[in-house]
Amino acid sequence: MDRVEDLVIDACKWHVDSEGTQYKDRALGHFCDQYIVLLDFLRSEGLLRDPTFGQGVSDWMNFEFRKSHLTDEGFALVKLCHGSWNPSFGQGHTKRHLVQWRRKLEALRSNGE
Repeated sequence: MDRVEDLVIDACKWHVDSEGTQYKDRALGHFCDQYIVLLDFLRSEGLLRDPTFGQGVSDWMNFEFRKSHLTDEGFALVKLCHGSWNPSFGQGHTKRHLVQWRRKLEALRSNGE
């Protein structure tokens, strides 16, 4: 697999390592909350190559979200949304911030027909 195909989109370690010592646990928890919600959404929409990806993660610190985990449509959606998602996305496992993702997915699918 080439480097572009296996592009790392996001990694927990990046978020946690960028925080001061007293905030590392909070950053880890926030990352987990974000990705549990996001992966559930991507899974329910059929946008993960392997629908079991991200279930039962035991080592979040080494978790990486890669292009190769996504379908082509999933990667197109991530390119549209990932860089601009709400900082409180996923807090408390809420799905209210998925509105942007749902709208962009709907637009992708309507333009793709």
